[in-house]
Amino acid sequence: MKSSCWPLGFSATGLSAGLSKKKNKKDMALFFSHLPAQGAALFTSNLAKAAPILLTEKKLTQHRGHVRAVVVNSGSANAATGVPGLNDAETSAAWVAKGLKVSPDDVWVASTGVIGTRINMAKYEHGVRGLIKNLGSSETNEGHLAAEAIMTTDTVPKIAEITFKLGGVPVHMWGCAKGSGMIHPVLRGPHGQLHATMLVFILTDASATTPVMQRALESVADRTFNCVSIDGDTSTNDFVSILANGAAGAPEITVPRGRHYNEFKAALMQICDQLTRKIALDGEGASKLVEVHVEGARSEKSARQMASVIASSPLVKTACHGADPNWGRVLAAMGRSGVHFDPTRIRIWLGDIPVCHAGVELPFSEAEAIRYLKNKEILIRVNLGLGHKKSRYLTCDFTGQYVGINAGYRT
Repeated sequence: MKSSCWPLGFSATGLSAGLSKKKNKKDMALFFSHLPAQGAALFTSNLAKAAPILLTEKKLTQHRGHVRAVVVNSGSANAATGVPGLNDAETSAAWVAKGLKVSPDDVWVASTGVIGTRINMAKYEHGVRGLIKNLGSSETNEGHLAAEAIMTTDTVPKIAEITFKLGGVPVHMWGCAKGSGMIHPVLRGPHGQLHATMLVFILTDASATTPVMQRALESVADRTFNCVSIDGDTSTNDFVSILANGAAGAPEITVPRGRHYNEFKAALMQICDQLTRKIALDGEGASKLVEVHVEGARSEKSARQMASVIASSPLVKTACHGADPNWGRVLAAMGRSGVHFDPTRIRIWLGDIPVCHAGVELPFSEAEAIRYLKNKEILIRVNLGLGHKKSRYLTCDFTGQYVGINAGYRT
């Protein structure tokens, strides 16, 4: 389905180039701004960064966020491929640049798939030609095809979109994401600031400078993409990007403050929150969305740290799958989180059902708790009784299907 909020001046498409082992699966995507654009991005903090991450991070830093296109492939992560893999990433950017008649410095690259395998560059080159042909000379609204092309074990494309106003001018923002397994992002900015396995591509016809977008993206990602976990594993290829080309004609945002900046940031938060929830819902083999809230903490950082440990606990996740109201697993995860607390002050709820007060079990209806835990969406809430700070983490349940998917991912 084509977007009703598609940003002016952008094109996107996707196709099958034969890079994926799945027959006829779309496995290449291209996002292109017909106008000069500014970009911002966040990258994985995994030390074993993939070649496209290294290349794109370098381009963002050296060329002050100038960008025209992002090319993406699934099927091969182009990670742990050494100098040849880095050369492949540079070659792919050069092919796209030549076809679009832009500078190679303005083409970003991303990949997802199996680690340790080289990309079939003959198929990739053929795919690039097809993508550029599909774009044609005018705006091409095929973001839904691009969203399909970046999928690996995802079961559904993940798209979010919004129209809002800046200075009375309608502005559009559209985004897509992939992520189903190897999801526990720890994304950082190009200079190593900590902020949020996933790929996210956001397009907007707003006008904003790279420093402004970088600030907004880091702040928003810290509360969205950096607060989701499927299996506790941080990918070599995590990459979140936003491109803005100013085609809407709205006032340019040049400082990270003021009404226009706050409106832009609020729209970005809405897009990223929707995509984060869709990632958690589509976790490999998942049947439930699990939301973990930690409240009453001394700092947001400590609340997030504890929420992360609870959300990534295999015992908590399997209890959610089996509708087992075993709140002791939540308490055990809290105790090993590295966050200091007084067990005699804590409270725990399963949804609206209080199950623990002052560190001991409250009498509760086990049947009622089981009925609640059978829901498609589950809330686990903890209060430490220490302060007023809080944080939220999204995850999913662990099922036998998750084991089956990952036991044979490469083969």
